[in-house]
Amino acid sequence: MNTRGTYELIKIAEILKHLKVFMHVSTTYCYPNRRVIEEQFYPPYADWRTTIKLAETYDTELLNVFNLKYGDFQPNTYTFTKSLAEQIIKEYKDKLPLLIFRPSIVISSIEEPVPGWVDNFNGPIGMLVACGIGIFRTSYGEPNIISDFVPVDIVVRAMLIATYRKGLENRDNDEPKLEVVNGAASKIRPITTGEVIEIGKKSYKRNSF
Repeated sequence: MNTRGTYELIKIAEILKHLKVFMHVSTTYCYPNRRVIEEQFYPPYADWRTTIKLAETYDTELLNVFNLKYGDFQPNTYTFTKSLAEQIIKEYKDKLPLLIFRPSIVISSIEEPVPGWVDNFNGPIGMLVACGIGIFRTSYGEPNIISDFVPVDIVVRAMLIATYRKGLENRDNDEPKLEVVNGAASKIRPITTGEVIEIGKKSYKRNSF
């Protein structure tokens, strides 16, 4: 979905005559082997066309056999396919008004539409809810690791601003450049995994399930 879906959308974008900006939403975790992710491209782990062909040719059992080595030992297929999708965007940078936005770990909102709003239980929100109702009791991890969480309403605002700015740039520039924007908060308001757990414990006591 992350790779082939991006390619299919690019093909649609190519026939849109009045397209001003095409934003591709990636993730700051698409290159997990790097400690620092700058707002730039990095060498691909594999060729995206070859990867799509392999995925659509071979069965799941065979793909699982060579998945880790082929994907340069990525921790999961999410980060791997997200990095491949960025390579697709890069390849079409001279044909379309493209922009890449990389949010970190998106969590529930601060203010809009209401405080605490979220439409799924993915990531840390699901973990905290599972802890609160008692079905998730233990987890192995490092409590001092800084988790880069960004509220969803902050992410949406940043996406809108980045898109608007890119649109103005494209209007005033005959040869607009492909821009990469990171949307992370660890340096602004860092929080460790251990702190998240302690906040969750206090929240459960105030608002029990």
